Formats: sequence, C-alpha cells, structure tokens
Amino acid sequence: MSKATPDFKRMLLRLPHSRQDYAAVGIIAELAGLLGVQLSGIYVEDLNMRGLAELPHAREFRAGCWQPLSAEQLTQDLAFAEQEAERLFLEYAGRYGPGLSFSVATGSVASSREAEANDIIVVIEPKSAIDRATHQFNKWLEAAFRSTSSILLVPSGAKRLSGPIVVIASGPDDPSIGAALAVAASAKEQMIVIPSSPCESLLPVMERARSAGIIASLLKAPFHRGDFLLSASVSGRLLIMSREQTIHRPTLRQIPLLLVSSKLLAQATSAELG
Repeated sequence: MSKATPDFKRMLLRLPHSRQDYAAVGIIAELAGLLGVQLSGIYVEDLNMRGLAELPHAREFRAGCWQPLSAEQLTQDLAFAEQEAERLFLEYAGRYGPGLSFSVATGSVASSREAEANDIIVVIEPKSAIDRATHQFNKWLEAAFRSTSSILLVPSGAKRLSGPIVVIASGPDDPSIGAALAVAASAKEQMIVIPSSPCESLLPVMERARSAGIIASLLKAPFHRGDFLLSASVSGRLLIMSREQTIHRPTLRQIPLLLVSSKLLAQATSAELG
C-alpha cells in the first residue's frame, strides 16, 4: 500500500488579537500535525498603538477620568498583549505536537513576504465584524492572495469535526489532490472527490486513493454562478481545492478551506526532474 506524503513545509499563522478567536488555533495545529508541517504563530505588533504615545496631548480614560497617555503604561500593556498571545497559542496548539514556533512581527505583511511556494499562509476570519474590518486583518488577507503560497482560510467559529475530506478537482493532476490524500491518510478519514468540470475523468484519482488505503467516493455536485451546491447531508472535516480554480468559496457550515497553490506542484515536478 502506497503512502500519501505532503509537500508542504510550514504553516504561517497570524495570531488573533481577540481571545475569542483562539479556539480556531487548535484546529489549525491539528491540521499541521496531520500534514507533518511546522506551525509558526506570528504575533503582529500594532505599530499604530505604539505611536500613540508620541502624539502631543494624547489622553486616555483611566481610573475613572481622562489623563495624559502614559508611554510607560502603554509599553507594559503592549508587552503583556504579546505574552498573552504566546500563552494562548501554546495553550491551544501545544497538545497537537512539538513542531511549534512563536515570533513577533512589526509589519502586518512582513511574514507573508517571506512565505514560499511550499508554505501555507493561514487566515483566521475573526468573529467580530469590527475585527474583520481592521487594516491589519485585511492587509494580511490581501498579502496572502498576492503570494505564491497555499492559503488556509479558517472561520473563527469552526469546530473540530470528524468527517470526510472534500476535494474539488479540475483533473487528475490538480494540485489539491495530493494534499487531500495526505490529510485523509493521516486522519484516517474518507475522501469525497468532486469534479469541477463534468467532462473530466477523475478515475486515476480514485485509483491513487485506493493505493493509499483511503476509501474515496466520486460525487457530482451542481455548480451555480461559480459556486457548487452540496447536499446538506454531506458534512466534511476540510474542504480542499486549488487556488487557480475560478470558483468562490462554497457555503459549507464552518469548514476550513485549503487553497493549494499550483506552484507547489511545479516545484515538486522540478525537484523530480532535477
């Protein structure tokens, strides 16, 4: 029986600034463990907050009244926020393996610039509409889609589920296939394969799954306006598709979505030829 092995190197996770979004970190760490990659938690320091102390006549509401902004107190508060982010990261992710690292970045897109084709940039969608509208969150999201890396989109309300790995594939050579096989094999889950084109045969994919010891089924789902309609009776643990597919994110009840970069497949092919 052949073994499906992932081609990813690490996950780059911008840590949430809100405690209520940290539950998603455990799901991300579990997926990193299934893929056998390092999870790097990155705390992005808010430079705008640090710059407040330099503004003339800056004031804060403290101890029941408005007072001059204390640069010393602000520095302590920012240091505490950094320590708390590291503590929460290790608390939620630590149980899933030793491959963790924590770092601090001073720019909202600094770490995404360092991302490579075999990295996964992780984006947690905040629960709060205010947090979703922040400059930092949107800059991280934009930087992720400007990169050549794969992207993992995780709703903050996502829950740890068991269930099949759902993959939408454009053909047997779709880069999402390898990732789906790797996760399904590691998690000992079944795999549902959905062709994005009705005329494309995915029988070779089914054979690869069988060789890896994975129970796989082929499901034809209707597409409507670039989205696909999946029966409510089908629930999945993870949805995977390639970044290059021109369809929007399907509405699948709080399921993480992994968008696999075609650069990953090209890099692997070059390595084999070399």
